[in-house]
Amino acid sequence: MNREPESNMPRRGARRAVGAVITMAVIAAVLVFNVLFSFVADRFMWQADATVTKYTSRPEVSMYTPTEEFLAVVRDYAIPMVEEMNAKRAQNGEEPITINVKFCTERDKVYEADKLRMVQYSVLALQKEFPDAVKVEYLNIEKNPSQVQKYKATSSTNIYAHQIIFEFGTEYRVCSYDYFYLKNDAGEQWAYNGEQKIASLLLALTRAESPIAAFIVNHGEQLDACTSLQKLVQRAGFDVVTIDLSKDEIPADCRLLISYDPQTDFLGLGNEAYVEGEPSEIDKLDRFLDKAYSFMLFVDADTPEMPVLDEYMEEWGIVVGRAENADGEIDNLLIRDETNKLDKDGYIPLAEYVTAGGGAAITEDMRDVAYPAKVVFPNAVSIAMSESYRKTHVVPDDTNGVTEAYVYGSYYRNGVSRYFHDVFKTTAGAAAEAFGKQYQVATDLQRFNLMTLSIESRTVMETNYLSTQEPSYVAVFGSTEFASDTILDSAAYGNADVLTATLRHMGREVMPADLEFKAFKIYDVDTDVYPVNIRSSIATTALMTLIPIAVCIAAGVAVGVRRKYR
Repeated sequence: MNREPESNMPRRGARRAVGAVITMAVIAAVLVFNVLFSFVADRFMWQADATVTKYTSRPEVSMYTPTEEFLAVVRDYAIPMVEEMNAKRAQNGEEPITINVKFCTERDKVYEADKLRMVQYSVLALQKEFPDAVKVEYLNIEKNPSQVQKYKATSSTNIYAHQIIFEFGTEYRVCSYDYFYLKNDAGEQWAYNGEQKIASLLLALTRAESPIAAFIVNHGEQLDACTSLQKLVQRAGFDVVTIDLSKDEIPADCRLLISYDPQTDFLGLGNEAYVEGEPSEIDKLDRFLDKAYSFMLFVDADTPEMPVLDEYMEEWGIVVGRAENADGEIDNLLIRDETNKLDKDGYIPLAEYVTAGGGAAITEDMRDVAYPAKVVFPNAVSIAMSESYRKTHVVPDDTNGVTEAYVYGSYYRNGVSRYFHDVFKTTAGAAAEAFGKQYQVATDLQRFNLMTLSIESRTVMETNYLSTQEPSYVAVFGSTEFASDTILDSAAYGNADVLTATLRHMGREVMPADLEFKAFKIYDVDTDVYPVNIRSSIATTALMTLIPIAVCIAAGVAVGVRRKYR
């Protein structure tokens, strides 16, 4: 048997060592190249968007690529405000600020969540286009909840991992991913409307001046009993003031009026204290709401009858529940729930979230968790819908995509359209008491309202590119203790979250008019730009997979033959 000369053995060992070093170097180079390429591709958003959207007036619009209109609105309206602000800061020797978009979870989890990822594509595109003005961050609020403490309206409100924070200076908005999508009647997301919503948020942040929220004080309101409510409104972005509506004019920058537990009627026709020709508080309130602003009213089972205010509230579909006995005496309907309660007697009922209809939009984020927070309405009076409103029953109908029944009221007269929605209700079996005895019992189909929201809708064009959604809101809470200091300062209840969500929901939005939604349930690969089909895509995949294998096999055969016949 022939043996390899011993003189060749060191040379052979050296070749093996060199081969091993080269192999490891190649593997290391490939790994480093992959890491660097992935980083650079992600940093500069190297990606091919092979989709086209449907249901738009421009079929060339892609699903994941930002439209030029979106970038143009931000460039023309938001970025100049950032530059102007930073120019003023530079004059004062201050550091420049940016628009900060903060996801409340880790980056990998954002990529895993389809709905968060689509929002991320949009804001990353803004960061790429305007690197000096827009910054995207990722927070882990589960490990470090203090990162978002300053964005909470109160210490007891919550911010969740599926939410996104948009911040510029002292102004900020906290939004759930649901905010950026369109839904059908069944609550299913079917289109991405993120470009319009994001542009709206940036416009609001960069051009916003803190609006005023005025607490009315001339009807026996005890503001000492709701200091936490005032702080919550202030932390929601309002400058809080007080106003005597009978004497003072409503400030020009006022966007919200609040009447907390009024004890005397508003001045207006029908009030004995009203002197004809003097300013009417009801007229002031009506003109205020005509400007697309908002009114919040807190009443309870002890709130006296106020004919002038009650009549005006009825125009908004709102009726405080009352009963009349044989002697003509009036008593409020006190809610008592002996089953779903916090106290022994049932006068602190636990409210049920309305999960369908216009009022459900307020609590959508709160309900998008495993265990929604408890909401309580102590000493509550029922809030009914006015008989002048047309009651519409939406019944379950899977064929039309509607899966949950709900009821809403509508009103149309003299060009005015208003809608009445439930927000919180009692459970079936709860009772309404008057004159110390049971007056009515709630059923599955007829439960008592504890909180309602009435809306008068308007859309006003500002420019060719911007339209303003200018609805007026009237929110009524059937319990003053709902917003008491004790309850709002307690983390055991979700009342503070409800108030915060209501204030955000009633916020005035500037909507870019020319930004269309992108339907994502039905989309195709753009075969004009990427001319592929199923067969060719399979063939391409197979080819790209087999080529490296074939190269390796050929190299192995060549080396083996060369060594054998050398």
